[in-house]
Amino acid sequence: MTEDSLKKRYIFKLTSNIIGLIISLFTQAIIPRGLGPRAYGDFSFLSNFFNQVVGFFDMGTSIGFYTKLSQRQKETDIVVFYTWFAIATSLLLFLIVLVVSKTPFAVKIWPDQIDFYVYLSAIWGILMWYSQILTKIVDAYGLTVSGEMARNIQKILGLILIGILFFYDKLNLKNFFFTTMCCFYFLESLLFGL
Repeated sequence: MTEDSLKKRYIFKLTSNIIGLIISLFTQAIIPRGLGPRAYGDFSFLSNFFNQVVGFFDMGTSIGFYTKLSQRQKETDIVVFYTWFAIATSLLLFLIVLVVSKTPFAVKIWPDQIDFYVYLSAIWGILMWYSQILTKIVDAYGLTVSGEMARNIQKILGLILIGILFFYDKLNLKNFFFTTMCCFYFLESLLFGL
C-alpha cells in the first residue's frame, strides 16, 4: 500500500466531490419520479431517522477512531477493536429496532410504515455508517486517491442500476434499498482490495 501525496489526495477528493455532485443531481432527478411521492417520502423519513439514530450510536467514536488510526497506522489492533465495536453497535441497534417494531410504540415512532421497510432502513443506515468508516480508514492510511476512485465507480454503478430500474419501470422502494445495498457491497469489495 503506497501513500499518496497530500496535494494529490486533496485534488482527488475535490474532483470526486464534484463528480459525486453531478451524479447526485442525476439520481435526484430520477429517484423521486421513479418511487413516487409516497414511497420517496417514506424513504426520506426512514433514512433520515436511521441516519440520526446511527449518528447517536456512533457518539463521535468514528472521528476518534480516524484520529487514532491516522496517528498509529501500524497498530492493527485499533482497526480490529473498532470493527468489533461497529458490529456490536449494529447488532444492538437492529435488536432494538426489531423489539420496538413489535410493540405499540412502533406506530408512534414510524407512523404508517411497513416493518419490512423499517428493517431495510435500519440496515441501510448501518451500511451508510460503515461506508463512512471505510472512507476514514482509507483516508487514514493515505489511500485517498484509490478510495475516491472506488467511490466514483460505486456512484456510477448506482446511477446506472437506478437508471435501468427507472427505464423498465421497476424502481420501487424495495428495489431501491437493495440496489444501494449492492452498491455498498461493491464499494466495500473495492476498498478492501486496496
